[in-house]
Amino acid sequence: MIRTRWFTFFLFLFFVFSAQAQEVHEYIDLQIHPCMHVPYSFFGEGLETFDESTPPDLSWKHQFTNVNYANYLRKNKGARILCVGALTQENIASAKRGRKVIMKQIKFVNDFVAANSEDFAVARTPQEARDLVHTTDKTIIIHSIEGGKRLVNSQEDANFWAEQGVAFITLVHLVDSKYGAAANQPVFALKILNFGSLFKKEKNRRLTEKGKNAILYLANAGIMTDITHMSDNTRKDALTLMEEKHIPPLVTHDMFKPIQNQPRGMDEEDVLKVYANDGFISLPISGESCQPYKSRADYQAKLDALENHCEGSIDSYKFTYEEVKKFLEKELPADQVANLSIGFQTDFNGWLNHHRPRYGEEGCYPINPDSIYEAIELQGLAHPGLLESHWRLLEKEGVDLEPIKRSSEKFLQMWEYVLEKKGSF
Repeated sequence: MIRTRWFTFFLFLFFVFSAQAQEVHEYIDLQIHPCMHVPYSFFGEGLETFDESTPPDLSWKHQFTNVNYANYLRKNKGARILCVGALTQENIASAKRGRKVIMKQIKFVNDFVAANSEDFAVARTPQEARDLVHTTDKTIIIHSIEGGKRLVNSQEDANFWAEQGVAFITLVHLVDSKYGAAANQPVFALKILNFGSLFKKEKNRRLTEKGKNAILYLANAGIMTDITHMSDNTRKDALTLMEEKHIPPLVTHDMFKPIQNQPRGMDEEDVLKVYANDGFISLPISGESCQPYKSRADYQAKLDALENHCEGSIDSYKFTYEEVKKFLEKELPADQVANLSIGFQTDFNGWLNHHRPRYGEEGCYPINPDSIYEAIELQGLAHPGLLESHWRLLEKEGVDLEPIKRSSEKFLQMWEYVLEKKGSF
């Protein structure tokens, strides 16, 4: 009897330490927004379950339509881990109101998981995420926040968000704040939203002292800072600070300036700085977001030379991802190339559409009745349930997806690092 107990004990330890030692190799969506109905009530409520016999009629044009149904997120082979991003309104007026709006979304997700625990789980630490990956088949949710406005005013604020299990905060979102300047995208509505910035000289739109403090507060609480959405100079200031303080930068969904030549595009120097400081970048998966914009001549020449390229479809993401990968493989040291990580972010219900179909009336080419197509080619990326088709098509076409799968391990390692070093930055 005693031997049996000791055997059971050591077997338990074996599985525990095995789970801790095993790497994670999954598709991780670095931000998705199923709670947009909380800050913006006109969005349909996220995480609802529909009758499988009557699925919703969804389109890739879903900028203001909820597509984050529980059916599509449950056991989704195209996104096993979901970083769920809570948001406040861009004009949020008080810290108290900001915290209330974010906490309502975190509670909404936690309550949903509690009611659907056979299929979903929340990971509040990197180790919890590892354990869930290796011991369950559940969809794993990690809390994050997009837009730090009014939320990180002190070390106590940062500690509070750490207690909620928040892994990272995108410090700046669509409008300038006391932390720094937001990137003004070439979209009229977004320029109007950030109207005051249009009267400021770009050289003066930088990371502020409060922004620097916020990054340090977050790191000292064990929370990563996502530098997505920052203006060029604000981003450069953040990268300099993070290099000085040995804080790994996270970029969840900015673009690549040589292809998307706009303020949301990162230049080559900044991309390399992210990796030099042991961070990584992630690209927006939407073909709409990845469309070329005033591309540099050498990249435009590559685009012009493509025989089959349907702009705004999965092809726009494919081209951007492969060119970023080639650039990094050329410029990074061999050891980093061997473990290269490039993430992805869907941003479902984050104020955008996704990629259009390749074929059919909304695509670039007619449908051949004798051909077999992936769903993503005919529907575009209409909802999260099509992510598996997205990756399967790219794999069929010879795209190396290993850097994308490695990003889940890299993300957890970065989270583990800031947790281990918290209080010392």
